[in-house]
Amino acid sequence: MSSPKKIIGIVLDLIYGCIIGVANIIPGVSGGTMAVMLNIYDKLIDSFTGLRRHFGKSVKFLLPIFIGAAGGIVIFSKLIKYLIAYCPMPTCFFFIGLIIGSLPMVFRKSLEKPFKPVSLIPLFIFLAGMTALAFVNTDAQAASDAVSTDFRFGLDFGSWMLLFGGSAVAAMCMIIPGVSGSMILMIFGIYATIINAISDLTKHFMDSAMILFPSGLGIIFGIIFGAKVIDLCIKKFPQMTYFAIIGLMLGSPLVIFMKFQSQSSAAEVNNFLFTPVNITVSAAVCLVGFAIAIIFGSDKLKAKFAKSSSGKAKSK
Repeated sequence: MSSPKKIIGIVLDLIYGCIIGVANIIPGVSGGTMAVMLNIYDKLIDSFTGLRRHFGKSVKFLLPIFIGAAGGIVIFSKLIKYLIAYCPMPTCFFFIGLIIGSLPMVFRKSLEKPFKPVSLIPLFIFLAGMTALAFVNTDAQAASDAVSTDFRFGLDFGSWMLLFGGSAVAAMCMIIPGVSGSMILMIFGIYATIINAISDLTKHFMDSAMILFPSGLGIIFGIIFGAKVIDLCIKKFPQMTYFAIIGLMLGSPLVIFMKFQSQSSAAEVNNFLFTPVNITVSAAVCLVGFAIAIIFGSDKLKAKFAKSSSGKAKSK
């Protein structure tokens, strides 16, 4: 009797993992938010933070989630690669719309406790840092971004550490509901590199593996150790942590815009052009992205998902 239930549970976890994986690959969409909506967020955090205490139980739950997430990422990466190459401007503004639309949810989380003016300090620090980062866009950076869209991205020690460190920070951030790990990868300038490596894994296995190895190690490091750090920050300094995230999110659209523009201008064919059609489509998809983020960030929708998920669990 228990065997069919276990199989159904594993299949559901695979599907949940696939949804979270697809969410994590889209800048502006939070895998943490999707986990909250699917009513598995607390279980995910407990499994990450309790790997040492109950290793077998944690792995049993996390393995199908990770397999599903990997499948979703591999399948969706090909579409993302195509959109970045041939529709960079609408894709850029769709991502920006998603990020801006995610802000109200994070802002609500930051005000769950009475507001303290000191919490604005991390917001301004992160916003200033992001604004400065957006304008560090020299010709060398543009060339580096262009190289990162194919497999000539030289893996010297600096590049290896950039992939490892950027992926670790992204993994730490994607644990937080409302924060997109892919947005962090884009800020570090390695998003296109990783997307291309995943998309072309079967065509250029060795080149892709060279890029994905340090990225994978960074993700594992970020999840295992970052979950504890993020959990501690949210428990000890919730408002300051969320205001720091808001500063990061407020500054990220400018960074993403500059990254997309520099990558396209350094590519063989520049598709990031301010034509009437491009501007109209970009504005439309930006609004669509904003609406999607607002809807999925809705407390009512999350409560509905949680209620539905709890009802299914009880009926088993």
